[in-house]
Amino acid sequence: MAVHNQTHSQVLRPGNFSELFSYWNRFPNAVPFAGGTELMRFPGFGGVYQEHSELPEEILSLEKIDELRSITRTERYLEIGAMVRLGEIVDLGKIVPNAFSRTLLGIAGPLVRNMATIGGNICSKGDTTAPLCALDAVLELRNTEGSRWIPAFKFCSIPENIQKCELLTRIRIPLEEWNYIIYRKFSVSEGKGGVLILIVQNQKNMLANINVVFAGDVLLRDKDSEAFLEGKALPLDRRDAGHYRKFWEAYLDHLRYPEPLLRDKILNAIETGIVGLSD
Repeated sequence: MAVHNQTHSQVLRPGNFSELFSYWNRFPNAVPFAGGTELMRFPGFGGVYQEHSELPEEILSLEKIDELRSITRTERYLEIGAMVRLGEIVDLGKIVPNAFSRTLLGIAGPLVRNMATIGGNICSKGDTTAPLCALDAVLELRNTEGSRWIPAFKFCSIPENIQKCELLTRIRIPLEEWNYIIYRKFSVSEGKGGVLILIVQNQKNMLANINVVFAGDVLLRDKDSEAFLEGKALPLDRRDAGHYRKFWEAYLDHLRYPEPLLRDKILNAIETGIVGLSD
């Protein structure tokens, strides 16, 4: 489809981080380009034409930076470069934490997963933010002065945590064993929805850890409710599911989020997941 009233974008193709930040210093408004699935959402690009729609004047292509495509596994964590495609992560098989792989398989179809990158999905607040936050993943951010690591939840919940001309480069996921996993993807009116992840670690018939994260328009995690269940004997008393739901009801009331239909879906899924620990 022809795009009218569209000036040509300048595409910058650095081969390493040094060149990347040199370009970014010269063109501070350049938009990083990875898999392209988010850039194609610009009005008039890969979609319905809108009058006066425009692409960024400068596009910073990351395709030639090999460090962004690396995958490393140790005994403690899985480390993934930000340019690794979602489909490539799925193909790694059992080394990928189950909560993460199930979420990846719920993202569109194979064609999109083979285009979209993990870094792009995180930066656009896609589905992967829920399992990465639940699994306590950390993210590497790099700029011209060096690099730093930041918890995924902090990065995804507070946009101001990323600085101007700073790039997400690596994702580090702890390889801890989670014995019980609930994955739910919700869709409600007007495209609103999100992903809920509930994961539990059991040790000697005791609930050692529980992490519950919802990622939608807002990133949700209530640590007070997690502390309520941690240390309880398994199987749980069924009444604990009702008590746990009340924690989340109060949490959502305080946030005044989300709208009623999505709220009910979140609460029902959480309560059902906790009931499953009482069987």
